Amino acid sequence: MSARETTIYLNGRFLPEKEATVSVFDRCFLYGDGVFEGIAVWARAPFRLKPHLDRLRDGLAYLRIANPHDDEGWAALIEQTIAENAMEDGYLRLQISRGEGISSIKWEPRLLRKAEPNVTIIPIVGFKDYYKGLIAEKMESGLRAIVLSRPRVPSASLPSGTKHCNYLNSVLGAIEVTSSEADIGIAVDREGFVTEGIAYNVFGVKDGRLFTAPLNRDILPGITRSVVIEIARAEGHEVSEELFDIFSLSAADEVFICSTLELAVPMVEIAGRKIGSGQPGPIAKKFGRLLVETMEREARAWHAERQRARRSA
Repeated sequence: MSARETTIYLNGRFLPEKEATVSVFDRCFLYGDGVFEGIAVWARAPFRLKPHLDRLRDGLAYLRIANPHDDEGWAALIEQTIAENAMEDGYLRLQISRGEGISSIKWEPRLLRKAEPNVTIIPIVGFKDYYKGLIAEKMESGLRAIVLSRPRVPSASLPSGTKHCNYLNSVLGAIEVTSSEADIGIAVDREGFVTEGIAYNVFGVKDGRLFTAPLNRDILPGITRSVVIEIARAEGHEVSEELFDIFSLSAADEVFICSTLELAVPMVEIAGRKIGSGQPGPIAKKFGRLLVETMEREARAWHAERQRARRSA
């Protein structure tokens, strides 16, 4: 992705990234006390904004952080962020911290140095070039995975249904992946059932049927995951949300990961074992193409809807 300087939204202002700073007392900085969303931008439109905002709202409510905007307010801010950065395509990180305070246990607004949340939208410009590079390198060769030694943090400890800012489990997984010279890492829970990857959901394909871990199994309800399920059923594939272990995943005909940044990319090896023929399969490749087509179609619908909203305002 592009490394050009961008314009950041921070607490009601658009600022050059060098000027967009938060206090050292920010509770995301100190404790990871906040939530975020990663939203793809395609053809100047945010992809599947409503489910991102739904997940954001649920996470804020659970953490008892006030949501600073309603859906239309967020949509307007995101639209302006895209315009400020002349984003044809890219990625938006929308992050909200509880506010500012040095004590981890004094979370109530009346006890904080700054009770209002710190609200940031960070744009990264250049999604299509990144994805084209990924297609060129990995759609033909596929990804090699390891099974991570640490299980995913259980929902009994931290709610997996919200995209909170406590990411040390994923960082340690990324260190393990790099040390092993693999491409990605697949996590299991304490019983050995597959959950998800470091920052991506996992699908297996067997006899044309797709299977993936259920949402009650310590996984983030990925937005791209839900789009894949929707597309698969529209294409006539059976989709099952079920428990499965690494053996079952390794025995699949095809495996692929999906996320906002990766879209859908095939996996060809898990812990040194080939998946199927050891080459990217046709179904995984198809979903890479269908996701792009869906993003393009929904970008057109987004612009049409925003134009209608402006005319009626």
